[in-house]
Amino acid sequence: MPHQTTPEVAYSATFFLRILPDCGVFATRVYTPPPMQPKLKRVELDQVAGHYGLDSRGVDVLLEIADARPDRRETLHFLYRMFLLGGLLSLAAGIVFFVAANWSAIAVFGRFALLEALLLACVVLALLRMPPANLGRGALFLAFVVTGTLLALFGQTYQTGADVYELFLTWALLGLPFVMLANWSVASAAWTLVFNTALMLFLGWRPSGGLLWALFGSSHMTVGHLVLAAAWLNALLWIAFEIKRIAAVPEWVRRIVISCAFAFTIWAGVMVVEHNDGWLIELLGSLVAMIAVSVYAWSRRTDIYPLAAAMGSFIIVSMVWLVDALDIEEGGTLFVLALWLIGTSTVAGRVLTVTSRRWRADGLA
Repeated sequence: MPHQTTPEVAYSATFFLRILPDCGVFATRVYTPPPMQPKLKRVELDQVAGHYGLDSRGVDVLLEIADARPDRRETLHFLYRMFLLGGLLSLAAGIVFFVAANWSAIAVFGRFALLEALLLACVVLALLRMPPANLGRGALFLAFVVTGTLLALFGQTYQTGADVYELFLTWALLGLPFVMLANWSVASAAWTLVFNTALMLFLGWRPSGGLLWALFGSSHMTVGHLVLAAAWLNALLWIAFEIKRIAAVPEWVRRIVISCAFAFTIWAGVMVVEHNDGWLIELLGSLVAMIAVSVYAWSRRTDIYPLAAAMGSFIIVSMVWLVDALDIEEGGTLFVLALWLIGTSTVAGRVLTVTSRRWRADGLA
C-alpha cells in the first residue's frame, strides 16, 4: 500500500537542492522516488519551493525529482475532460437556442413535448449511470438547464405576468435536487449564478408585486436592507461551505459565492453614498460583513482570495464616498482619487503578499 505523502517526504526531495545548488542534474540522478510513492500534490510542491526560496532553475529540478510534469497520458486526459465539458455546455446552450430559433415553426404542444421528453431522457440516463459517472453528472446538469428552459417557455407562451426574478428563483428551487444529485462543481457553480441572478433581479427591478416582495416589501424593509441581506446570505453560504468542505463545492466555486457576497456588499455601500435612508444599517452591515469574512478567512489560513475581495470592496466603496464627500473642483477630485487608489491598492497588495507567504510558511511548520 502506498504510504501517505507528508511534508518530510517533500523536504527529502529538496535536500540535494540545498547542499548542491549548482548540481541540479546530479541531484536528479541521486534521488529516485520509491516506485510506490504517490506523486506530490501541487500545493505541497508550492510549499516546498516557497519554504526553501527556490529560483526558477531549482523549481525545474524539483519538478523533475518529484516527477510532477504531466506526461502524454495526463495531457490527453486533461484535453478529454475539457472537450467533454465544452461539449456539454455547448449542448446545453444549443437546447435553448434551438427552441428560440424554431419558435414559429414548432407548435405549442411540440415545444413542450420536445423539452419534456429531453428532461425525461436526462433523468433516465442519470438513473442508469448514477453520479459520479460522467454520463450521470452530465445528464443531471442538462436536466437543470432544461428545467429553466421549460419555465421560460411556459412564461413566454401563456404570459403569466410573473416577474423575471420569479423565473430564476423558481428555476433555482426546482433545479436544486438535480444539482445536489449531480454532486459536481460545474452544476454547483451554475446554480449559484442562477440563484444570485434571481436576487439581483429582485433587488434591481423593484416590482410592485411578486412573492418575495409580498413577504419582504414592507415599509420597514428598504431596498438597501434587502441588498445587505443578500450579501450576508452569500457570506453565510460561503462560511458553511468552508466549514463543511463539500466535494461538489470546491475552492473555485466558493470563490464565486464570496464574490457574489461582496458584489452585494459594494452595492449596499454605494447606496449609503446615494441616499441617507437606512444608511446606518447599510454602512455598519457592509463593514461588519467585510470584517467578519476577513477574520474568518484569517483564522482558516487556507485561501487569500476572501481577504483580497474584502479589501477591494472597501477600496471601491471608499472611492465612491470620496467622490461624494470632496467639495473641490473636478481636477482636484481626480487627483485625490488617484492618490487614494494608488495608496490603498499598494497597502492592500503588500499586506496580501506578506500574508500569503506567511501562510505558506506556516503550512510547513
